[in-house]
Amino acid sequence: MKRNMHGLFTVALTLVLGVGCGEVPVSDPGEAEPIGENEEALTDCVVDAAKELFITDLSVIQDARATGLGKWSFGYVVQEMAKGHDQQEFIKGFMETWLTDQVVDGLTIKARARMEELVLGPWRAKSADGKTYDLAKAPMSLLAIVYRLDLRKKLNVGEGVGEGRMVYNVHGPDGRALPFTMIFEYRLPSNRGQTPESWAREFHALGALPFGPEYNTKLEVLTEKFVSAKSWQGMQPGSVLNQLRTNEIALTFGDATPLWELRQFQINSKGKLLPASVGLTPDLVHNNTTLLADFVRQNERKILDGTHKVGSRFKGEPFNGGSSRVPTNTFTWEVPGAAENLRKAFSIATCNGCHAGDTGTNFLHVGRSRNGPETRISNFILETEFPKRVADMKSLACE
Repeated sequence: MKRNMHGLFTVALTLVLGVGCGEVPVSDPGEAEPIGENEEALTDCVVDAAKELFITDLSVIQDARATGLGKWSFGYVVQEMAKGHDQQEFIKGFMETWLTDQVVDGLTIKARARMEELVLGPWRAKSADGKTYDLAKAPMSLLAIVYRLDLRKKLNVGEGVGEGRMVYNVHGPDGRALPFTMIFEYRLPSNRGQTPESWAREFHALGALPFGPEYNTKLEVLTEKFVSAKSWQGMQPGSVLNQLRTNEIALTFGDATPLWELRQFQINSKGKLLPASVGLTPDLVHNNTTLLADFVRQNERKILDGTHKVGSRFKGEPFNGGSSRVPTNTFTWEVPGAAENLRKAFSIATCNGCHAGDTGTNFLHVGRSRNGPETRISNFILETEFPKRVADMKSLACE
């Protein structure tokens, strides 16, 4: 049997969390213990990140719920989001934006016409009439279900009680996974008295269960609380979905210089899922410019404490990117005159800086394994982010 990502999480987090706590790093992945069991026993609480925070086990992502219109499928997620609106208009309005230039905050996102050849045309061909997008046959597969407790409001950082995320891989005409992902990022509801602590306790309870039918049933109950239209109690989807983010190079493979691009979508007041400015990321033309240096200098304190914003304009010029382009996997933001700690803090906060050189990431933090159906997670997430999230989970769920 192929080793799934639960074992990989175990190795990475044991190495990170074990060293410095008097524990010997695990050298044989086959003998690794569940996440958290090699941490210093400051409390009796054990956080199993692969079951509670970043869920990629094959028993989950290949469950029937992740296919057709199952509760974890791309089709179901879009169906719920489109409730109250014409379903086909909703999906067309989103998926066909790649076919024409889009203008966001005065900046143009260039069309990527291969979307028709690789994704849209083959998808319509599978529909009964050959003209519409049958959501039950959407060419997307589940990569991960993620709980982001770290994004809750803490002091002046974050908002709400955290995020729940559904991560999908897009597939081409031959069924193979493309280097193309979509992430639905939901604001976890707090309209029934839910708190960061209550959400943390519910996800933490999953860690006590073995992967299997009971675990999946409990996980479905949690995902329904932020994915299902019934859970929104009459609220507009736009107040529930923080944003949808995409990351791909597949649509430019035929170009002379293929280019990774990240896009962001948000639901507007009319219920349409449309392109929006990418978060905290200036347009690439501003890299290594005086204008960028001025922005960073003016926002130094906020950048260092993680509270800065990047507006649509700065000093009268279009500033925040309509999309985020990543020229190479070694790309970093250069800020003339800025100290290295300030430059790096700014760069990692951007979409393209976070997916390239400053985090040592090869464009995707979450993607399909090259050798099988397993989900692959970047070293930055495993080695840098997860120790912080595990500690955060303990502080909320284990008191």
